Amino acid sequence: MRAIVVEKPGKYSMKEVPDPRIQNPNEVLVEIMAVGICGSDISLLHGGNAAATYPRIPGHEMTGRIQAVGSAVTKVKAGDRVIVEPIRYCGTCHACKRGRFNACRYLEVISVHADGGFCEYFVCPETEVHLLPDGISYELATAIEPCTIGEQANARGDVREGDTVLVHGAGPIGLVIVDVAKRIGARVIVSEPSEIRRTAALEFGADFVINPLREDLKSRVLALTDQAGPNTIFDAAGIPSLLQPSLELLATAGTMVPMSFNPKLTEISCQPVNMKELTIAGTRHQRMMFPKVIHDLDNRMDMLQKYVTHTFPLEQYEEAFALFQDKESDARKIVLTVKSGK
Repeated sequence: MRAIVVEKPGKYSMKEVPDPRIQNPNEVLVEIMAVGICGSDISLLHGGNAAATYPRIPGHEMTGRIQAVGSAVTKVKAGDRVIVEPIRYCGTCHACKRGRFNACRYLEVISVHADGGFCEYFVCPETEVHLLPDGISYELATAIEPCTIGEQANARGDVREGDTVLVHGAGPIGLVIVDVAKRIGARVIVSEPSEIRRTAALEFGADFVINPLREDLKSRVLALTDQAGPNTIFDAAGIPSLLQPSLELLATAGTMVPMSFNPKLTEISCQPVNMKELTIAGTRHQRMMFPKVIHDLDNRMDMLQKYVTHTFPLEQYEEAFALFQDKESDARKIVLTVKSGK
């Protein structure tokens, strides 16, 4: 089959690799139809993910059609349309015993620790696939996985109806955080230097957008919150230096959610953390959010259509990767199509 293979950081190409085969009775063979490009995929290309192992086939936002099933599979059958959940966990470590399997000590992430979906076929346990309703295309369905990330981040941020949240950054993940927060009933402020992305944030429901390079962010946010500060702040920009000023800006009993995996150290003062009894909440992948997002797809279709802006055939992966990395483009979610089908 054709696959995009990253041999090592900076060296990747499309090549022929052996077709994967069902080896266990609980496994399914998925014919990949479409796969979204994520920032973690681009990081893998360039060696920015310390957890990644090589060689590796990237791609974890994948949708497709069941081609074959193992003898013990009961959940799906050949011909079913599915989306793949891209994490695997042990079920026995401290995190798993507490129901937080997305933070499993031995977590295996598809496209980081195991091969992903920038290819034609994929094999996984039936527990890792979810049925897709007929009313959504494979291309739009790739955006379900990012939506689960937005749901998880808002859950970790304890966002509630009537809250005010501040989102640093209106890239693809920032936009889904905005969307989910608005669905909860929060008021959303977005800080973003790019005019294109500020416009996108408004399309996704942001109540206010701020250019932090031209406005005093702290003064503006305090004015919008009657000097109380936002209840939750998300760093979807991946800038460690935003942590300390965000802690100072948060409302009492507020929550800071740093989305980045940036390893750069940053100093913080414990004074605002304890004086205001703040929470700094890490967030990783998602926990049981696929069924929730899929169940609510009818209410998300307008958002998904605005979110998926570009599609390229798998062979044009280099053009797609370049567009993804152009911060001034109007791209939101870019999808590689592997096969055509309904």
